Amino acid sequence: MKQINVLIIDDCEVDRYILKRHLNKIGVMNVFEKDDGLSALQFLKNYEENLKIYKDKFPPIVIFLDINMPNIGGFEFLEKFAELRKTLELKSCVIMMYSSSDLPEDKARASSFNFVKDFLTKGEIQIDELQTKIEAL
Repeated sequence: MKQINVLIIDDCEVDRYILKRHLNKIGVMNVFEKDDGLSALQFLKNYEENLKIYKDKFPPIVIFLDINMPNIGGFEFLEKFAELRKTLELKSCVIMMYSSSDLPEDKARASSFNFVKDFLTKGEIQIDELQTKIEAL
C-alpha cells in the first residue's frame, strides 16, 4: 500500500494508540496525532509552516475524527474544517469518523458533510476492513 499522511484526532490516548498500530500494520507510516479539535485545527491552519517542517508528510490525506472531545468536539470540528478547506490546500483531505457512538443520528449528521467518507465504530473495525476502506479513498 502506498504510504499516506494521516491525522488522528481523539482525546483518548489508548484509542489513538490502537488506531495507529492498525495503520502501521497496513503500511500507513505518516501519522500525526492531536487530542482535541482545537489543537487539530491550529495544526492544519499552520499549513505553510508545516509544509516546511514535514515536507511530503503534510498535509494529511485522511483524518480520523472522534466525536466527543474537550475544547472542540468532532461535529464542531467538521463545521470549522468545512470553512478551512475553502482557504487552504485541504480539498483532497477526507474524514473518517472514528467514534464509540453507533447512533444513527450521529452517522447521519456526520454524513451531511460531503468530505466525511466513512463512520468507523471503535472496537469493531478490523485491520483488513480498515485497509480496504483506506484503499477505496
